[in-house]
Formats: sequence, structure tokens, C-alpha cells
Amino acid sequence: MEVTMEREGWKITCCILILVFGFYGCTDLFSSRTIGENESKVQQPVLRSYRFEDIPLPPGMTLNRKESFIYETGTTRAGLLVYEGKGEIETLANFFKQQMPNYQWRLVSSFEFHNVMLTFIKEGWSSVLSIIPGEGEMKRLEIRVGPIEIKILPPSKD
Repeated sequence: MEVTMEREGWKITCCILILVFGFYGCTDLFSSRTIGENESKVQQPVLRSYRFEDIPLPPGMTLNRKESFIYETGTTRAGLLVYEGKGEIETLANFFKQQMPNYQWRLVSSFEFHNVMLTFIKEGWSSVLSIIPGEGEMKRLEIRVGPIEIKILPPSKD
């Protein structure tokens, strides 16, 4: 059941991105952002994801420019940002669960088994974050952001 729901969420996100990019094309808008391995051991302020100022980023993650893309117009932005770095899956998942509400994102689903998929929404936007184990201590963080048609969200239970 979890795998089927995860695949459906992935398919919906991909369809949204494919439609957006099919209409408007793609542009390479990247610059790199890295944090040194030694710096990640010191308490650091929360960073924000490249080109998505409302997506916090845990320290120690490095943007993989070859696998990332962003599409932006005056009113729309969408993309897939891929980051890599060291960390525990549970710690990374908890980081997003705690930090995303600070940027008005609301957690609407969480699938956690060998990897983690967190889905957040806010007025007009959705974000799907996948945390995937890599070799050794390395983790892959995939951040998908795109517009959605939800105009009014129900009140948060906080």
C-alpha cells in the first residue's frame, strides 16, 4: 500500500512538472552552493534551497547541478533540485518536519520505510521531498516544487 501511494504521488508530481515544462521549455539557471564537511559539524543557521527561498536546507548538503533543473517565469516556478550529503535519514526527515512550517509549508503526507517521502503544501504550491540512502553515510535529497490548483487550504491543526 505504501509503495503504491508513493508511486502515485511521484507520478502526479512528474506529470505536473512535465506539463509545465512541455508548455514553456527549460532553462539552465543554476549556480552551486556547497558547505564544507568541517563546517557542517558546527551549529549553523538554516540555509535555503537554491532558487526556492522558502525551502530550508539542512547543513552539509551539496547541490548536484547535473541532475537538478528549475523552470521559472514571472509567476511560476517549478523544479527538481538534487542534493547529496551525509546524515541519518530520520534526522533529515525530522529537520524538514520541524523547519518547513516556519516557511508556511504544511505536511500532508509522510511515507517512511527504507527511504522517506514527505509531501508539503502551501497556498498555490506543493513540494515533495525524497530522502534516499546512498553509499555508506551518503544520502540523496530530492526536492520537487511546483504549482498546484488548491486556492484555500483548510486550517492547520496546530
